[in-house]
Amino acid sequence: MIRRVVAEANAVFRPVHESKCRYVAMRGSAGSGKSMDTAQMYILRLMTEPGRNLLCVRKTEESNRASTFAELSAAVRRLGVTDLWESTAAPLSMRCRLNGNAVLFRGVSDDRQRERLKSITFSSGKLTDVWIEEATELESGDFEILDDRLRGRLPDGLFYQIKLTFNPVSANHWLKARFFDHRSPDVLTNHSTYL
Repeated sequence: MIRRVVAEANAVFRPVHESKCRYVAMRGSAGSGKSMDTAQMYILRLMTEPGRNLLCVRKTEESNRASTFAELSAAVRRLGVTDLWESTAAPLSMRCRLNGNAVLFRGVSDDRQRERLKSITFSSGKLTDVWIEEATELESGDFEILDDRLRGRLPDGLFYQIKLTFNPVSANHWLKARFFDHRSPDVLTNHSTYL
């Protein structure tokens, strides 16, 4: 089933699925499918790669409920694996029953929320993945705090990755300068449209 889902994925996102770059910057217009695809691939990754854990970030913590949490929950239903996942509403979280991999949801709107990022731990494995949805909402300093959370030695086969999803950005935004103005082997950029 998992191989079939990956094979049927939209071709524009295949490089994203195959990338082990530390940073994946996905810009795309509304309706391009980038968030839906991201959620689906995280569900598949978390089910098949023990030791991985995901942190979903929006500027405000509560905005995750109607975006990242909703997308991940919809992916679980679409893939027909609801019996393999459990979720809690307070605090907002998800856990894969197969291997204990988990998803936490946080915001960075004030110093208290930023400070909470520094003490994230998981009962199984390490924080390996960060999904920043609507990344244009974050400040460069918010990103630096998140980037600093992904450190230390990982078991063979695992890698750290931060995925940023957002609509096209202003020429003056820090995302453009950081990820699009200069090539880097640590960065994969992806552009998608509603087509």
